[in-house]
Amino acid sequence: MSDDWLQTGNCPIAKSYRAVSGVAPLVAKILQPPPGMQYKCPKAIVAARAAISKTAFAKNLRPQPLSSKVLVIGMLGMALNVPLGVWREHTEKFSASWFIALHAAVPFIGILRKSVLMPKMAMVFTIAASVMGQVIGSRAERYRLKSVAQKKLTLTGPDKVDGRCGVMKWNPMLLEIASPVST
Repeated sequence: MSDDWLQTGNCPIAKSYRAVSGVAPLVAKILQPPPGMQYKCPKAIVAARAAISKTAFAKNLRPQPLSSKVLVIGMLGMALNVPLGVWREHTEKFSASWFIALHAAVPFIGILRKSVLMPKMAMVFTIAASVMGQVIGSRAERYRLKSVAQKKLTLTGPDKVDGRCGVMKWNPMLLEIASPVST
């Protein structure tokens, strides 16, 4: 089995493979492609990286110190994940839409991080900022839903039948039973 494709590949996927192969040889052995197979990045990833790398934003951020890059990319990751956290609050846990809501910003943040030439150790900060964005979004949505429920409760009044507060519901059967009897 030859690993020439690893030595000559400039693909980020191939670079990730090299990183994994240094850490976990068993995983690298399992993931090794058949001999002679050419491994290329998908065209969409190449096009996205090229488009983002050419923007004025990425060009201006590249020469900045690492702390500035981490702060900017972290804030962008947080800002992207707040609406995704709101969406995640409305999905069933571990469903397909939940996983999409959780991971939708990952490719964009990864490509942006690579385009401004941030080191791998900065991933920890961008991941932490993304998690904070998810938490902020989901907590804000929980708070919003709770306040909407409180408004409904104050508009309809408490249910005094069983002593608990709740929303009163209309039951037409009670009218039939409790209607006055004509004599």
